[in-house]
Amino acid sequence: MDQDTKVVQELQELKQKVGHLEDLLTAQSNKMEKPGVVRTFLDAVVSLLFGLFIVGPVAVIVIGLLMVVGSWLGLFKG
Repeated sequence: MDQDTKVVQELQELKQKVGHLEDLLTAQSNKMEKPGVVRTFLDAVVSLLFGLFIVGPVAVIVIGLLMVVGSWLGLFKG
């Protein structure tokens, strides 16, 4: 019986700790703010610039290389 009582006490302590953690997580999630209009606009501008100056030129280089290789193999006649 003594061991059963010990286990029950430990379970109650764990339950209290988990409850405390849940409270902390709830408070933290309430503190998080949604991004504002300015933040969303800046993210959009950064994404657009990344697409224009990084993804676009890389795609052009890759397609150009594929066309050169294709012309060497006789797939494209231009």
